[in-house]
Amino acid sequence: MYLYIYSCPIFTNSVFECNKTGLPALNRKKGMYEMKRAVLLLFLSLAAFYACERNEIEVERPLYPTPGAINARFTVGDGVTVVFAQGNLQYQATTRTWRFASNQYDVIGAANEMIDTTYSGWIDLFGWGTSGYDSLMPYSSEDTSAHYAPGEADIAGTEYDWGVHNAISNGGNGVGQWRTLTLKEWNHLLYYRERASLLRGLATIQHVGPAGSDMAGVVLLPDKWELPDQVSFHFGSTEGFQTNVYSAGDWNRMQSAGAIFLPAGGYRDIARVNMVGSYGCYWTSTCYTDDSAYELYFLDSGFDFYTNARSVGHSVRLVMNR
Repeated sequence: MYLYIYSCPIFTNSVFECNKTGLPALNRKKGMYEMKRAVLLLFLSLAAFYACERNEIEVERPLYPTPGAINARFTVGDGVTVVFAQGNLQYQATTRTWRFASNQYDVIGAANEMIDTTYSGWIDLFGWGTSGYDSLMPYSSEDTSAHYAPGEADIAGTEYDWGVHNAISNGGNGVGQWRTLTLKEWNHLLYYRERASLLRGLATIQHVGPAGSDMAGVVLLPDKWELPDQVSFHFGSTEGFQTNVYSAGDWNRMQSAGAIFLPAGGYRDIARVNMVGSYGCYWTSTCYTDDSAYELYFLDSGFDFYTNARSVGHSVRLVMNR
C-alpha cells in the first residue's frame, strides 16, 4: 500500500504579512534593502512551489486486532507474514468444539491419556492430519496409518489441516481462517528471516504449568521487536531452558510486545503422555513418508526438525496470514 504526499518548502520572514490571496504582502515601511530581499524570497518561494514533486512512501499495512491471535507479524517466507494463535489448539470430543488455549503457556499434560470419543475434558496432543475431515478424528490414538492423513502428500491448504477444516470457537469461529505452518516456513522463521538468530531463545515461565509447575518452551520474537521495560531477553540456548526465566507478570509484558511462547507440552504415544514440561514437539503440515511427517521439536539443548510417526500425539500452534 502506498501513501502519496505532496510537500513544498514554506518560507516565512518578518518582512511579510499574509494577505487574502495567500501571497506575501510587502511591509511598506521597510527600506530598499528589505524590498529587494522580499522580492528574492518571493521568487524562491514561487520557484520551490512549482518544483514540488509527488513523493511516494511505502507504508506498512496496519495490523488490526484479530480474535484469538497475538497481534504481531512474523515473516515465514518471501512476502509472507503471519500472526500466531494465542495458544495451542485444544479439542473437546463430547461437544466437537475446537478452541485455543487461554494462555500461550497452557498445556493439558497427562489428561491427554483420557483421549476417547466420550471424554468430556480437553485434549491438545493430536495425530497428524486429524482435523475431523474424512472421519480422521482428533481423538484417534491407534498406531495404524489409516487413522491419519493419507498418502505421501502434505496437508497444507487441505481439509486435513486443523485450521482449514474447523471453526475455532475463540479464534473468529469461521472455517478456513487458520492454518499450520509448513516445514519450509518454520525453517525460514527460525533460521532465514532477517536477524533470525537474535529473535529466538529457550525460556521458562515460572509456576504456570500443571499443578503450578514451571513451564519450559521456546520464545519467538516478531519481526519488529522492542524489548519492554523491566524484562530482558537472551537469544539462543546457552543455559538451556534457564536462558530466560520469567514470572507470569514478566511474560505478560513480553507477550504485550508481540512475543510468542511454544510450551513444552510433551508427546502422546498411543495413550501414554511423556515429557510434559521438558520436551516440545509441534506438527508441520509437511509429510515425510506415507506414515510419517515433519515436526519441530525442542529440548533443553536446543531445537530442530525431525520426522515422527503420524500416530504420535503432538502439539499444534496455528497461524493466520496477515
